[in-house]
Amino acid sequence: MVLVLLAVCVLMPLAVYFFVLAQLNRRRHPVMVNGVWDFAGVLFALSGFLLLGGPFIMASLNQDWRDFWVWSPLRSFEGLSGQWWYLRLLIWGLYFLAVGGGSVLLLRWRSNVTCVYNVVPEVLDQALGEALDRLQLPWRRSWNRVHIGFPIVVDGQAIRAEGAQRQLTKAAVLATEKGIDTADRSSVLESQSTSTISPHLNDPVDSPAVSSVLELDPFPAMHHVTLRWPVGSGTLRKEVEVVLAKILAEVESTYNSGAVWLMSVATVLLSAVTFGLLMLIIFVVLVLYGN
Repeated sequence: MVLVLLAVCVLMPLAVYFFVLAQLNRRRHPVMVNGVWDFAGVLFALSGFLLLGGPFIMASLNQDWRDFWVWSPLRSFEGLSGQWWYLRLLIWGLYFLAVGGGSVLLLRWRSNVTCVYNVVPEVLDQALGEALDRLQLPWRRSWNRVHIGFPIVVDGQAIRAEGAQRQLTKAAVLATEKGIDTADRSSVLESQSTSTISPHLNDPVDSPAVSSVLELDPFPAMHHVTLRWPVGSGTLRKEVEVVLAKILAEVESTYNSGAVWLMSVATVLLSAVTFGLLMLIIFVVLVLYGN
């Protein structure tokens, strides 16, 4: 019964995770999920194994623990408090420390990721391009990478305006030192202003200092696309994802066969969990009323 209870605890979160994935892939419209929440779902699915399955495997390496799990707890319980208990405690502590630390690091690593469920990669490409055009962002597609320039309006305009002011001030000082007359000075400043503010002077795609590279990782079989944002693109990412979410809300998702497979796996796991719970209930009833 201990083994049955362990199996139920391991399979229950996994069944719930597959059921949620199936529901996401059956939605009418594509769904955007932050990478942190997406990986949190993976950790939840594996929580039964990480918190119970791993310690069970380590404990089973000891003969006394194997007797405790399989045969009679009363007969072998005294042997569990034998020698080397501190070494076992240290191993368990290191295990849970590795699980906790690894989970935090992976969650932090996934913070720059956005997952889009129930969408065809070609449809997402069109929606992403439309979102960038609405924001007036210069962009270029290169294989699975999208090079995005700084915004022409809002924050990007403010950056260019500050740079233009510095350029104009510098040009005015140079014109004064060189003795250029008023008319020529105005033409110099006007040309300097145009070359500074114009977004087409320097292609932001070709300059690493003024561009951001977005990586796309499509999974056509599951109608899934992963967006990997570079570090430090918080404002740009937020603006693009807000517009992209509005566009995807108007997109009708096509039939996704992956949802059927996910629901099938969830059904099998839930059936196994239900069967295990029934066995536990019958065992408890027999123990209580058998005596």
